[in-house]
Amino acid sequence: MTHAIIIPLFNKAAYVSQTLNSLIRQSKLPDELIIVDDLSTDNSLSIVHDFLRNNISAFGNCRIQVIELTENKGPGNARNIGFAATNCELVSFLDADDEYHPKLLQIASSAFRVHQLDFMVLNIIFMPGNEIYPDLEPLKKYLEPLDADLYLIKDPLTAVSSPHFIMGVGSNVITRSKWIASNRYQAEAQLNEGIDFWYRVLKGILNSVPGKIALQTGGYLYVNEVHGSLSRKKYDHFKQIELPPVILRYVNSKDRHDRLLMGMIGERWYKHALQNLPSNIQKVRFLWHYRSFLPKYVGYLLIKR
Repeated sequence: MTHAIIIPLFNKAAYVSQTLNSLIRQSKLPDELIIVDDLSTDNSLSIVHDFLRNNISAFGNCRIQVIELTENKGPGNARNIGFAATNCELVSFLDADDEYHPKLLQIASSAFRVHQLDFMVLNIIFMPGNEIYPDLEPLKKYLEPLDADLYLIKDPLTAVSSPHFIMGVGSNVITRSKWIASNRYQAEAQLNEGIDFWYRVLKGILNSVPGKIALQTGGYLYVNEVHGSLSRKKYDHFKQIELPPVILRYVNSKDRHDRLLMGMIGERWYKHALQNLPSNIQKVRFLWHYRSFLPKYVGYLLIKR
């Protein structure tokens, strides 16, 4: 199956060569590579051009396009623009500081073809600590073995809202391109925007067809824990903390799965804020400012799975 990879790029000079190198080491090369530079202010873009010029033959017949944006609008916008430029059966987004295992594209292509998958979530190895997520033990009731390191996800909308599950972190999803066509990243969002996007894609699949949703374990995606990234950012003021789009989208939803997801994201968001605000005063002001969300997110956490 043909596979397009989209890389949103912004100030990843220290990592992007490793990311691109992980693609030319693939046993099955990508068919399209779209790199969207979101107006980087370091030399990331120069590194990309140098790497492509020096290694162009290693990409084989892969169609390569570098899109240089003239305005910085965040990774969601860059991914949307990259997807609009693709024309393959499968698509995945690879962050410019992460890497693929050399066999990932081959394994994914085979799994989609043999098992007629619609959507695949990858487990993650966080670098440099070699921590592997998710832990499969608390997820066993959702998983049915399909192949070596490959599991069918039963009741996927409930599974992906589990606090033990990881979807949309490190862009750890591969899907058939046709399922993205009616969805886009919320361009201005930069906190949990991947979870919001992929959940909507997943709902679209399951509302259209029964859909086969799988979890590929085996550690084929390496995610670098980069100092200063949004998930590890420290704040001076509570108003700097972005409200995740999932909360705004589903806070008043009557759908059980939406409420489960909003509860899980809400809990993560509150913990993230309280861990990264500088003082108790800022923490109290944060809780007071968002007090209307607290009863709903707590109530959603109590929904039986």
